[in-house]
Amino acid sequence: MKIIDLSMNIQNHWRWPLNLEYIQSHARGDEFQTCAVKISMHTFTHIDTPLHILPKSITIEKVPLENLIGPAAIINLEDIRPNQAINVEMLKKAGVHIENGDIVILKTNWDRQRDYNTKEFWTESPYLAEEAAIWLANQNIKAVGFDFPQDFFIREIPQRHPKVVELPTHHIILRKGIYLIEYLCNLSQITEKRVQLFAFPLKIVGAEASPARVVAMVT
Repeated sequence: MKIIDLSMNIQNHWRWPLNLEYIQSHARGDEFQTCAVKISMHTFTHIDTPLHILPKSITIEKVPLENLIGPAAIINLEDIRPNQAINVEMLKKAGVHIENGDIVILKTNWDRQRDYNTKEFWTESPYLAEEAAIWLANQNIKAVGFDFPQDFFIREIPQRHPKVVELPTHHIILRKGIYLIEYLCNLSQITEKRVQLFAFPLKIVGAEASPARVVAMVT
């Protein structure tokens, strides 16, 4: 059995400034070392619930874990080019092995083409076309994971925050009740078409999303 960590490191980032504060520190002679950090729920590898766009929807601590754990179909799109739209034909061709109740993972290996610490990871990313988002939303699946900034206009954040209708994965897939597992990495380590996936959010009461540790188990 092999376990593959698909989660980004949480660290200071040009897109998500992060200050690791030492409340207590061995370096200062304290007996204990204690850190604190303030981050958005939508930074680094994280999970979105429909509450992100739909008022009065489920909060992250109430999401049944079986919706974020289980068989996952790996959709191999590793030949993708920068700024290329992922269309329905690509998904149908690469996703013939999707089964009812699956988690679907779109594997572009984009983190092998561009380092996620660089601006180019965001500004030159492939993205999901609207009709492809519609196709995924019509599948009987629990969640969709991405190893690239999946909506074209995500690249404009933080200079401008797009409207929800400009973000097909949110406007179409998330609105359907299919969870989004965003900003995965290391999918190049998976060669299998199917794996067991485990995406564990923090149980933050009332939150619409959470940072997550996501791993794949390959037997």
